[in-house]
Amino acid sequence: MDQKPILEIHGLRTEFKTDRGIVHAVNDVSFSLRKGETLGIVGESGCGKSVTNFSILKLIQFPPGRITDGEVLYKNEDIFLKSDEEVRAIRGKHISMIFQDPLTSLNPVFKVWLQIAEPLMLHHKLSKKVAKQKAIELLTMIGIPDAQQRAEDYPHQFSGGMRQRVMIAMALSCKPDILIADEPTTALDVTIQAQILDLIKNLSKEHQTSVIMITHDLGVVAEMCDSICVMYAGRIVERASAENLFYHPKHPYTIGLLSSIPRLDGDRNQRLHTIEGAPPDLVNLPKGCPFEPRCEFALPKCATTAPPEYTIDGDTEWKVSCFLHEKE
Repeated sequence: MDQKPILEIHGLRTEFKTDRGIVHAVNDVSFSLRKGETLGIVGESGCGKSVTNFSILKLIQFPPGRITDGEVLYKNEDIFLKSDEEVRAIRGKHISMIFQDPLTSLNPVFKVWLQIAEPLMLHHKLSKKVAKQKAIELLTMIGIPDAQQRAEDYPHQFSGGMRQRVMIAMALSCKPDILIADEPTTALDVTIQAQILDLIKNLSKEHQTSVIMITHDLGVVAEMCDSICVMYAGRIVERASAENLFYHPKHPYTIGLLSSIPRLDGDRNQRLHTIEGAPPDLVNLPKGCPFEPRCEFALPKCATTAPPEYTIDGDTEWKVSCFLHEKE
């Protein structure tokens, strides 16, 4: 794996103006992605996973949302400094996204082949005839049976799993450097989930595509990801390799998430661990650590001071925002 990052995010902040006040959806988020790497971003619903990745592609609608600070460096060039036209040239061609709900993301009035062919015609200037043939080849590659005929169908004529495959074909049509998968297995049954994940994994390996996998399913990141970012209340509270995070979690929130997973080798009569309380209000964030009200290991200063990132065991890629690791 190439050690030089292909994507770097520094100090990203995104907020939304509402009747109640400013929602601080993403707060000082930083991470990097290397070529060929699969990075997982996990956390509860509403923690800022999807907003972070929409921000990377400048897909935050204004108003009410706006990116207030930060850098997104793609191949050492800041996407935020580019014009809308230049960013559109990057979307789909160099950085693609598989959106969460394929039924609402696909246009119901256009045939499937045309929606896959559109990026090819836009970015590679292919003729409609050539782009259609490429679209059929992509449908065949992602496992759609009788692709020549099914290409003429509309999205509602496909099952949920097949629609998700169409979204993957669209995202991969221009062979992007980076693929952002936003909850790609939501609402799919377990068998189809496994097929979709295998498809993304194999295509990533074949084309050396870097992948950002957004999910709340720790089972998915355990199978797919090389490294993981755990988000809470718009912040990354722990960043580590998949091995370190699953075997040696450091942040109390990460420990709570992993303890909440049922285990086959566990005591069946023992109740599952739960994280008490609820996430903080993103309009009125606490002064200190946002997890402090729910943390069983909280220190007095956690309520008043936001913890910085601490490096664990000298590993520059293992970062934890928790005062429990101050001495480390």
